[in-house]
Amino acid sequence: MKQLLKQIGHIALLTFFIILSIGASMPILMDDYNDHPNMIPKYRDKCTICHVYEDGSGPLSNFGGKYDRAGLDFSETLMNEFPNLFNINGASPKIKTTENIIGNVSVPGNEPFNLKKYYREECKNCHGKYGDGDPFQGVPAWANRKWINERASKYDELLGIILNGKDKMIGHAGKITVDEAKELLDLVIKIAKKYS
Repeated sequence: MKQLLKQIGHIALLTFFIILSIGASMPILMDDYNDHPNMIPKYRDKCTICHVYEDGSGPLSNFGGKYDRAGLDFSETLMNEFPNLFNINGASPKIKTTENIIGNVSVPGNEPFNLKKYYREECKNCHGKYGDGDPFQGVPAWANRKWINERASKYDELLGIILNGKDKMIGHAGKITVDEAKELLDLVIKIAKKYS
């Protein structure tokens, strides 16, 4: 029995050091972003740039996966694909809008917008395929009666959150237009009503 407890202790200690070494390497990547001349200051020290959860756990976000496949290099191609995370032109990204709540957003590239693909790539990892979220990580579920009754009617506020982000959520301004964000929000409300 003593030998078994000793082996368990060694395994626990080894596991602790492995986790510690993995966790210690990630702040270096965050520092790379923080020190980048084109970084957006509001995303400083935000693990959700690359990860689904604020603590840096869970699967990689769409950007995080592409950054990993790019050899952990902020290439020009990668930065151009994610103008919501990088200030490429040296100026604050802006787009004209009549809705003051939305704030400043930039115009994305010329690719045609594929709503369902965008939802799968950008929203599903955190919020779930059916809008079930992850309340333990602070990711709200919207496929429930409470959300439909209390939040769905706050259209402009939700649109602003999609574009500019809030708390753990990174905004999508620069990746999609205001009209595309409205399509996305309409899909979210449709999912909520269907799966609540």
